[in-house]
Amino acid sequence: MRALAVVFALALAPAAAAQPAPPRISELADELQRIQIRMAEGDQTAYAEQLKQLKAMGAAIAGAPLETWKSPREADALVVYLLSGGAPAELATPLSGDAIADSRRALARGAAAYIAGRSAEAAELLGKIDPAGLSPRLSGQVAFARSVLATERDPKAAVAFLDWARLIAPGTLVEEAALRREIALLAKARDAPRVAMLTRQYAARFAASLYAADFFLNLARLTAEFALADEPADFERLARALAPLSPDARGVSWLALAKAATIGARSGPAVAAAREVLRSVRPDSEDGLRARLYLDAGRMLSGEVEAAAADLRTIPPSKLDRSDVALMAYARGVATQLRAAPSPAAVASQSDAAVGAKDSEGAIGLAEEALKRTADIAEAPKP
Repeated sequence: MRALAVVFALALAPAAAAQPAPPRISELADELQRIQIRMAEGDQTAYAEQLKQLKAMGAAIAGAPLETWKSPREADALVVYLLSGGAPAELATPLSGDAIADSRRALARGAAAYIAGRSAEAAELLGKIDPAGLSPRLSGQVAFARSVLATERDPKAAVAFLDWARLIAPGTLVEEAALRREIALLAKARDAPRVAMLTRQYAARFAASLYAADFFLNLARLTAEFALADEPADFERLARALAPLSPDARGVSWLALAKAATIGARSGPAVAAAREVLRSVRPDSEDGLRARLYLDAGRMLSGEVEAAAADLRTIPPSKLDRSDVALMAYARGVATQLRAAPSPAAVASQSDAAVGAKDSEGAIGLAEEALKRTADIAEAPKP
């Protein structure tokens, strides 16, 4: 009996003393990417969890034995950590020698250079890496990094890398970020049809993303700046692209576009966007008053001065924020000037100035200065 008790105790001892093995770096990286998917889906808690996970990965990487990095899977996890915003300082030891597997060494060093802002070194090292030869968990991130590095010297290549990143990492934060960046690049290239196509994808897939609100505000600015909705057909494309958004989110986007177009003196999209807002809100609501302000400013530029000026006088400044109050004051001043008949002296003065100018640069310069003053006033910081 005593012998059996000893055997029984020995059998139980290892189980009682056993401790769970620390997670592998690759397991931590898998969890990090799951958290990032939640960020793309709009989980408000995921951003803080990502920071916590990166901190845990940094500590695990710093304490890992050097032989860890001979495994390509663990080396890939190290690159995931870096390209997710991890601290390169945690990798000083493995990166300095030959601890990392040969097949991943240039990739890891290129990722570290990219995060550290050493663009030339990163471009040289990552330029040797074919994203198609990497695992799907890593390929999209590397393609995104190569796009960023290629943007200045070869925008078309940058867009191609973003296309790859989107296709290889669907539903992830990589696809979400790639869509945002590609839309911005295409906007600067004035490719309105593709901007609308990708915007619809973003609206349908990532409207709840933690980055969506800022994206749509920036889209409005780019649309006005690069004349992406000046033509009726382009405006209709944009309207279809925003259709998947909720009514509230769509209204915010239209208001942002109406304001940006008003400041940029683009009366067509300003009027059209403001009318989209007024389809779904009361004219005397906060959003309705803002929409009427932008609509009236655009109508004045289109020649409807009397009607626009009359409506402007009915908008109470107390219902607007500081930037819109400044914009309305300027619009009312413009309306007064447009309605006032010029004196003979003013006509003569303008005629003399036109004759003395070699070309229309003087008038264009005055117009640009006026628009700049409008933008400066309208974009003044709120109290």
